Amino acid sequence: MASDKPLPELDPVNSEFFKGLSENRLLIQKCSKCGNLQFYPKPICVNCSSVELGWVESSGEGTIYSLTSINRVIMNSKEFNDEVPYTIASIELKEGVRLYGRINNEGNKEASIGDKVKSVPVQVNQDVGLPTFELL
Repeated sequence: MASDKPLPELDPVNSEFFKGLSENRLLIQKCSKCGNLQFYPKPICVNCSSVELGWVESSGEGTIYSLTSINRVIMNSKEFNDEVPYTIASIELKEGVRLYGRINNEGNKEASIGDKVKSVPVQVNQDVGLPTFELL
């Protein structure tokens, strides 16, 4: 699926995360030295400063920590006009890290803090997927 919307800027540190999403996998970084799990992808471990980082697949299950509804878009985001309203949430994964993702609101069920969710990445192209979640 091609996208007419802005895509994330890929770099050597984050490209594996977005590639994983394009393959329907939610990956998070894990330090090989201390075992720390972290998100957003960084070049060093935020716990021990090691550069020995790898990737592990998350269960994709989590809880909504906070959320906001987008009801209108600003001028430089007109590509999203046909999608409002939509919900963006901070998800606390079972693994303990938090990340932002869009809540898939099929069925028009309203999302709330504390709701359980499951990752359902959206493939944009062969190298980029985006984090989205559905309510359980």
